[in-house]
Amino acid sequence: LQAGKPAHMLNYISSHDTRLFDREKLAEAGAALLLSPGGVQIFYGDETGRPVGYTPNTDAQQATRSDMNWNAIDGKLLEHWRKLGTFRARHQALARGEHRQLSSAPYVFSRVDASKDDRVVVAMDVTGDVTLNVAGVFADGQTLRDAYTGREAKVEQGLVKLQAERYVLLERVH
Repeated sequence: LQAGKPAHMLNYISSHDTRLFDREKLAEAGAALLLSPGGVQIFYGDETGRPVGYTPNTDAQQATRSDMNWNAIDGKLLEHWRKLGTFRARHQALARGEHRQLSSAPYVFSRVDASKDDRVVVAMDVTGDVTLNVAGVFADGQTLRDAYTGREAKVEQGLVKLQAERYVLLERVH
């Protein structure tokens, strides 16, 4: 893309120059943003459910500049964003690793940064007992942790079985 050099991108869902992302879909948006390749920018309040501010007739963008909702933070939403952000901070593979789709329904992918031997598997929109194919990413016998729930499981015959709570963020236990 850039004369043979890697492309660098910055992703965001809201901006003071556009509008705030749909406040009813901030959990899904946080997952899409924080699990995306490239850099990410969080606009203040997207992680806490900050409401849209006053919108004057002359400039709709002013609604993006409301006060931070310090006294009305959505704790469940913030916890979700923190789990995703902490996982992202531990794994450069999310930002710059090679992406491979492992399943389309549910959507499961791996990202591997071979230069750092950093690898993750992510499953989106999964709940309850799940079995995920991690063959080629993690070896049989390896213990993995779901960074979203803290639960651990061993890889057996290329599969991991665990209890999911909407997202699965698999990483090696060292």
